[in-house]
Amino acid sequence: MNIWEAYKKLVYTNLGIVTPLEKDMSFWRDYLFAVTIIYVAPLSLIALIPSVYVSFQLGQYLITAYDVVAATSLLLIIFSRNIPIAAKKLLFTLIIYGLAIVLLTVLGSFGPGLIYMLTASLIMVIIFRQKYAFASVYINTFICLMYGVVIYSGVIDIHQSDQYNLMSWLAISFNVVFISAIFAILIPRMFGSMQQTIEHHRALKNEIGGQKLELQQSLRELKTKNHELEQFAYVASHDLQEPLRMISSFMSLLDKKYSPQLDDKARQYIYYATDGARRMRQIILDLLEFSRVGKHYGEKQLVDLNKLIDNTIFIFTRTIDKKEARVLRDDLPRVYSYAAPLEQIFQNLISNGLKYNRGDCPPDIHISAEEKDDCWIFSVHDKGIGIAEEHHENVFSIFERFHASDSSNGTGMGLAIVKKEVESLGGKIWLESTPGTGSTFFFTLGKTNETSVSN
Repeated sequence: MNIWEAYKKLVYTNLGIVTPLEKDMSFWRDYLFAVTIIYVAPLSLIALIPSVYVSFQLGQYLITAYDVVAATSLLLIIFSRNIPIAAKKLLFTLIIYGLAIVLLTVLGSFGPGLIYMLTASLIMVIIFRQKYAFASVYINTFICLMYGVVIYSGVIDIHQSDQYNLMSWLAISFNVVFISAIFAILIPRMFGSMQQTIEHHRALKNEIGGQKLELQQSLRELKTKNHELEQFAYVASHDLQEPLRMISSFMSLLDKKYSPQLDDKARQYIYYATDGARRMRQIILDLLEFSRVGKHYGEKQLVDLNKLIDNTIFIFTRTIDKKEARVLRDDLPRVYSYAAPLEQIFQNLISNGLKYNRGDCPPDIHISAEEKDDCWIFSVHDKGIGIAEEHHENVFSIFERFHASDSSNGTGMGLAIVKKEVESLGGKIWLESTPGTGSTFFFTLGKTNETSVSN
């Protein structure tokens, strides 16, 4: 640590300046006073010897004596630890005002003394609390009145007591008091605004701290829920499916072994039980798939959606041939994303179009894409049975089915999975549909910094 840093540390320590976590205006007033002392004191002490020598040679003994008193007071402010900082502030202000009075008394011009008066005013409104802001105005008014009387009475020979000098002093006095009043009005307002900002920042920090604790608690709860969901997925994938397999197996054995002895009603009951077990197993598998959305996507890659759609269409070849369906696509872009969820999205939407078709015409599905500034908008249009407008919002909820049960063996999970997949990729999904004319499902996929281009 060099001498200057050691000196600053000494002043801060002796003035009781610390650095609190929340700095209010009382701290900054004390801090500004300490900085003032740090820079003023060395300059004053350096100028002490030549100032004393010159004033002594000129016979200005009052200035000589006052310089010594002022230097001693500054040393007391710097090195004393027992004097409260408020008293040190008052002492420093008195030093400046004392110097102003001495200069007004012994010099043949008003300038230097008036400068120190205004300096004292400025320092007072900065380092003292707001309620003392106008103290400097009162002090300056008193000094101006006092010297007006002195000039008028001719007590001090250096000031002529004629009308011109008195009027000059009155004009100067009005300006000094006016400027002091400006200091007393504006600077405390500025500090008050700063204090409000500090308090607002402190309130926001406390609020953010509380929200952070709530967020941490929510994250802990979310981790717990995720763990419970993983446990449920494990139970669903193993323990719940086993009884369903047993029901299906024994129902099948019952039908094969005792079929000759059963009437049509009994066979119907067996069919209902077997079909219910199969549907229950499918619901469990769909729930597992829904719970896995957003996990294990691997790494992003440049996905050619033309190849992806062609592979998906190939998967449905048997259904397409059976229903004499037509699935067409436009020239689609290559996007930098995750292949697995995109494949699942298009699979479910194409499956939906093949599944919910009108009886009077085969399924007809068309897939297209539209490029925007910040995203791609994909659409999957079918000419199926359509969905009523009042169901457009709820169609993406789990287990929601709006068609007769004999028209499809779905579980109502497909569109819920699609919505969750799209949102996990940062997009949104919606539909336009009219009953009897078909549906168009739209979803967005944001562009990234990596290349996403049309083929």
